[in-house]
Amino acid sequence: MNRKIAAIRRLAAGLLILAGCTNNSPQFQAEQRPDATSADAEANPRSLEARESWDVYVLQGKRVGYGHTTIRRQLESGLEVVRTENVSRLTLRRGTDVSEQVISGTSVETPRGELIGFQSEIRMGPGAILTFGSAHGKKLDIMMLGPGETKPKRILIPWSSDYFGPFATEQTLLRRPMKPGQRRAFKTIVIGFNQVADVELTAKDFESVKLPNGMRELLRVETLTRLPDGQQIKGTLWCDRSGDTLKTYSEAMGLETFRVSKAEALKKTDAAELDLLPSMMVEVQQPLSDPHRTKRVRYRVQLERGDPAKSFVTGPTQSVKSIDPHTAEITVYAIRPGQAAGNPDAPAEQPTDDDLRPNNFIQSDDPLIRANAQKAAGDEKDPWRAAVALERFVHDEVKDKNFTQAFATAAEVARSREGDCTEHAVYLAALARARGIPARLAIGLVYIEGRRAFGFHAWTEVYVKDRWIPIDGTLAHGGIGAAHLKIAASNLKEASVYNALLPVVKLIGGLRIEIVDIVRKQPSAGGCSLRMQKPCLSE
Repeated sequence: MNRKIAAIRRLAAGLLILAGCTNNSPQFQAEQRPDATSADAEANPRSLEARESWDVYVLQGKRVGYGHTTIRRQLESGLEVVRTENVSRLTLRRGTDVSEQVISGTSVETPRGELIGFQSEIRMGPGAILTFGSAHGKKLDIMMLGPGETKPKRILIPWSSDYFGPFATEQTLLRRPMKPGQRRAFKTIVIGFNQVADVELTAKDFESVKLPNGMRELLRVETLTRLPDGQQIKGTLWCDRSGDTLKTYSEAMGLETFRVSKAEALKKTDAAELDLLPSMMVEVQQPLSDPHRTKRVRYRVQLERGDPAKSFVTGPTQSVKSIDPHTAEITVYAIRPGQAAGNPDAPAEQPTDDDLRPNNFIQSDDPLIRANAQKAAGDEKDPWRAAVALERFVHDEVKDKNFTQAFATAAEVARSREGDCTEHAVYLAALARARGIPARLAIGLVYIEGRRAFGFHAWTEVYVKDRWIPIDGTLAHGGIGAAHLKIAASNLKEASVYNALLPVVKLIGGLRIEIVDIVRKQPSAGGCSLRMQKPCLSE
């Protein structure tokens, strides 16, 4: 049961750190953009001086990690620069296993805040994703190197001299403190996402805030980060009159950070005492027996802090109908290639080249993965039969259910043969691509037998006979039933796993699911349905 939701639960908190919703201690950056509306728009920003700071990360009242940041002014190749270095460590427990995520980032900028370059290392499994970026005129040149790779992948992003580096939010406040009623807007590169995001800061008013060392009067600043794909991340920070951020809060999971001393930050975390399982499960009143043999299930879904019709996707396996701003009716279909079943109104969705190419998470060109793809499906020519064979191979091959993995890559899984649902999903996608079958990751919820609840889960989709068909290496049923609710899909190009996880993070803790009716698979015609408590016994 735990293995279904493991990686997504652990990654969610780390995701918020990457996205800048939390304070990785005071960080460098950002002069205010010319279009900002605050009264100090023409004021000269303050120069950032050398400094060091520590923060603790708190989730559900328990300490789960810390961040350490240093800012230094120095000469590099004869040029005066500001170098900011940050390391964030997050420790979370699942069952008897404890996993640690380490995210480090460095930014080099001019004293005026113009980005020269940055680098990051994200370690959420046995290997690490390394990123190196440098600004050259109108382009930001990014090189990414995944675990075991010898040749980095290159990404070119449109850039401007008035865009800022990865530590912009807190450092724009250090350079030019805000006052109540002021608003500020700028663009910044987001580590991990490797995208330029629009950030808005809105200063409210000073208020009493409880900190580890007592009460302080701090300015409340609401933050809004918009990614290029339209996704939004909301948060709040509290800073003193000098612009130093002393507390942050993320709406998505309730993750908080607090400014503390070094000794306080390095104290042992409470991760071993924190069980995040209840907040990651969505219980239902009516059990869904034999869930993975269902043919069609209709659900009523409610979302406390948003519109579920905008959070769940429509496609061949799923139709979404809005009932009101916080309620949607979602019908999930079990589909197979060559069958007319499924959502009749699903829009056509063709695979892209990136659904077949290798990337930093799905290394379908890895020699061991290519060999295993041949071993699993042999000379099978039918793509669906090959995909089902790969599904069974992944289920049997990943023997060690060691839940210390956060999000291992396919190449890592091929060698370690351990992991949970995300490891099964990326490995299966890589094997499929190695066989010439377009494949991607699907993220959503799955019904967990014995718990009477849905848990967050990842599986794989393959493009076979003109439609995307789901398969699940964790379960290995030769496809899936109607007990998977899909939130998003991603080919994981350019480490966009973080983008794929954002819609999931927003749903944690605020989702309600009701099973309305069920149609089960059966050999005879006529179907079988039930409403609410009435059981359906046919198969």
